[in-house]
Amino acid sequence: MSQSAVSRAFTPGASISPATRQRVLDTARRLGYQPNAIARSLATQRSGIVALIVGDLHNPFYPQALSQFAQALEARGKRALLLTHDSKRDVQETLDMAASYQIEAAIVFPTRLTSRPPSLGDVRSGGIPVLLFNRHLPGQNLLSVACDNQAGGRLAAQVLLGSGARNLAFIGGDPETSTHQDRLRGFTGHLAEHGLSPIATPSRAFQYDWGVQATFDLHAAGGRPDGIFGANDIVSIGVLDALRALGRRVPEEVGVIGFDDIQESARMAYGLTTIQQPLAAMIEDSLLALSNDQPVTGLRLHPGKLVWRSSVRGARP
Repeated sequence: MSQSAVSRAFTPGASISPATRQRVLDTARRLGYQPNAIARSLATQRSGIVALIVGDLHNPFYPQALSQFAQALEARGKRALLLTHDSKRDVQETLDMAASYQIEAAIVFPTRLTSRPPSLGDVRSGGIPVLLFNRHLPGQNLLSVACDNQAGGRLAAQVLLGSGARNLAFIGGDPETSTHQDRLRGFTGHLAEHGLSPIATPSRAFQYDWGVQATFDLHAAGGRPDGIFGANDIVSIGVLDALRALGRRVPEEVGVIGFDDIQESARMAYGLTTIQQPLAAMIEDSLLALSNDQPVTGLRLHPGKLVWRSSVRGARP
């Protein structure tokens, strides 16, 4: 066979008949042959590597997103390079390190961002495109793909008010992140339209332990909300466990709603009503934007979807 036919057999999506591809793969297996990806990248000047830079693996939503990103990249004949980022460092340092692997693009998952926009050069001048996933930097026209967190916060307030709750609390995540800020803005904005404000907005981290502690702290301070919006599902699961320990009945005495729709939220012990992030659509849009021949910038929002379970009383709106 020709060299090009063999090359197409090892290239996902390439134009080659199934029978010919199978003959090549069978022969390669018999000979113990494996294509040299590094040599191919030198010849084509394309590594096929996309860096996934993540700073928070405590939130189960992001391992789930990373797995789906890796699968989507493999389906396109590309490979994911996972790099963890220490939030004490500037994300630019991690981006510069990623660039040394001859990456084609970088996707930055939620982490604290400085006011200096992260980049790997001007894309129009041959730089490497950088995309922020489920995060954006206010005031900067960076390429970002996110759930519409502000609209999701409004929806959370609407659901709790619809259940009859009037004494509401928001337990936030990292206050320096756009995700926390947008969800809080939407939640408080909708309450204000009804002449209400949350009794407390403690914030610290998108973590289970923080949800537990914040709920205990609210109770110790005399706050007895009848509706709680956790900044994400893992915070809300902590809220549910703390309420159970305090003897408060869910949803009869207090309703709880989260954000993300992680797998744990559907477990029988929690039955958490939540705002689902359209993860598949967000990933597809991210890869589409990065593959565009023309540089793409700006924030691309995707609407969240209410997933109704048993942690809020009343009929599904």
